[in-house]
Amino acid sequence: MGYVFGGAEARRFPIATFSIVLANAVVYFLTSSENLLATTASRYVYKYGFVPALLLSPEGLARMFTSMFIHADLFHILFNMYFLYVFGRGVEDLMGSARFLAFYLLSGIGAALFHTASTPVVGLESIAIPAVGASGAISGVLGAYMMFFPGTSLVACFPVLFLPACFTLRASAYLAFWFVTQVVYGYMRIGGVAFFAHAGGFIAGVTLAWALGLSKVRELKLVRSFLGTFRYIVFRAYYEGLGTFTKVVLGTLMFFIAATLGYYATSLGELTVGVYQGYLRVNGVGDVVLLRVSADGSYSLSESQYTDVNIVLTRLSKVGFLVNRSYSGRVVDTSQDPLRGVVTLRISLAGYLETEETVPVAVYAKAVYDDAGVLVRGEGVVVTQVVVVRAYRVEKVPATYSFSYSATGPYETEPIQVAAPPSIALSLLSAYVAARKDRELSVG
Repeated sequence: MGYVFGGAEARRFPIATFSIVLANAVVYFLTSSENLLATTASRYVYKYGFVPALLLSPEGLARMFTSMFIHADLFHILFNMYFLYVFGRGVEDLMGSARFLAFYLLSGIGAALFHTASTPVVGLESIAIPAVGASGAISGVLGAYMMFFPGTSLVACFPVLFLPACFTLRASAYLAFWFVTQVVYGYMRIGGVAFFAHAGGFIAGVTLAWALGLSKVRELKLVRSFLGTFRYIVFRAYYEGLGTFTKVVLGTLMFFIAATLGYYATSLGELTVGVYQGYLRVNGVGDVVLLRVSADGSYSLSESQYTDVNIVLTRLSKVGFLVNRSYSGRVVDTSQDPLRGVVTLRISLAGYLETEETVPVAVYAKAVYDDAGVLVRGEGVVVTQVVVVRAYRVEKVPATYSFSYSATGPYETEPIQVAAPPSIALSLLSAYVAARKDRELSVG
C-alpha cells in the first residue's frame, strides 16, 4: 500500500507505541541475529507463531501473544513498525497509554480469531501453518484511526516506474481502500500473507475503538466546547465521520465476511485434517515439529532448523515410523527387531546438478501410537548413513542418532467452529459502529 505520511500528532510522548516498537525490535534481533538480521530463524516461527489448529490449547493461547512479536524478515518488521508509528501515536494519545496497550493486544487476538475462522476460505492446509507478525494488531490500530480521525490528511506515495507518485487524500478513504484490498486478496487466496488476519484486526479495531475510546472522545469534545477554536489535529479537518460511500463499502464487506464465515463454520462436516504438535530431540538438540494428517492418511511435516533433527525426522517419516496405520492404538517395540527401510534422497551437486542417492535406515525404538496410527511418544536409536557432498563427489558416512519424541493432538477443525461466532459478531458489530457511531467517535 505504499508509504504514508502525516496523520494525527500526539501531544505527549507515545510511550506504549514506542515500547511496542522497541519490544518487536529486540525480539527480531534475538531471533534473526544468526541470519545476519535478514530473516528470522525458522525454528522461532514454528515455536512461537500462531497455529490455528492449536487455538483451543494452552499452547495456542500463548502463541496468540508470542506471534505478535515474531517477524519473518527485515522488511516485514520495518513496514509493520513504520505503520504502527504513523497511526499509533494519535490513537494512543487519545486513548491513553494503558488503554492503548490493551486495545493493541485485543486487536491481535481478534486478528487471530479471524485468521482461524477463515482457514476454510483460504484452504484448510493453513490450519497447520504458523502465522507471525504484528500486522493483525496494527490493523486494529488502523481501524481505530479511521474511526477517530477520518478527516485528517494523509500523503500516500506509491512507486511508479521507480519514481514516487504522491498525493493527498482523506484518511478514511485511504484506510477503507486498504481494508478492501485485504479482503479481496484474502478471497483470491494469494499465498504467503494472512490477509484475513489483517481484515479481522481492522474489524476488531473498529469495534474496540467504540468500546475503549468513546469515553475519551467525549472528554476531548467537552474540552473543545470550552476552548472554542482549539483543534486536536494539526492537519486540515473535513466534516466529522465517514462518508456515505465509505460506510456502504465497509458495511457490505463486513456483512459478506460474516456470511462467509458462518457458511463455512456450519458446513465443515466430518473431520478433514488433524494437526499434531511434536517435539523431537536428537543427540541433545530439540525442535518443535508440526505434523498435519489428512483423513486419507496422507501427511506433511514442518522442517527443522537443525540438521541432525531434520535428518532423523526425514528418516523416521520415510520408513513409516511417524505415521503408520498398522500401528493404530498399539505399543510397538522395535528394539530387538528394528524397523528397516531404504530412503531415497535428492542431492544437489555444485548447485545445479541433481542426483538421487539411497541410504539404509534402521530404527531401534519403543513407541506408542494413537488410534489414527500417529506416533505420540517414542524413543530409541536411528542407524543410517548421511550423504556428504564434496564438489562433484558424493560420500555416504555411517551415522547413529539417539532420539526422543512426544506429541500432542490431534487438534482438529473444531477451532474453526469456535472462532467463527465471535468473528461473525465482531463483523456485524463493526458494521453497526461504522454506520451509526462514526460521527460520535470522530474527533478530526
